[in-house]
Amino acid sequence: MLPEDQENRTSFNEGNEAMSDFMEKMVALANGVHRDLVALPDDRARYDLVKQIVDGAEMVFAVWTDRFAQDGVGHTLIKGQAIARQAVADNKMAVSTRVAAIPCNSAQQAQALLQELGERDSRH
Repeated sequence: MLPEDQENRTSFNEGNEAMSDFMEKMVALANGVHRDLVALPDDRARYDLVKQIVDGAEMVFAVWTDRFAQDGVGHTLIKGQAIARQAVADNKMAVSTRVAAIPCNSAQQAQALLQELGERDSRH
């Protein structure tokens, strides 16, 4: 049996590893969307693709490079607040949850995406 302080550190490290794994998956998803976006001819086509992705997913994150963030990746939840709250409460997320990640140039662009296409949290 681990001493309590070592047990807490182990649990904390497992949480960090899980977050790192999750962020790696979000970055991979965002990179795939980025490849699709740069292939499109204009801003309207890119907007339409992003809207289609947001509309088709249950949970959507905006992801951007942030040298001050852990792992160098900033992120914000655009859609799926209720699913995220339930996942935290249950300490797991349903395997069938459709998750997407949209690449952004900055936190400001992510905020604009949230304002334009994000879901409105009914609690606020």
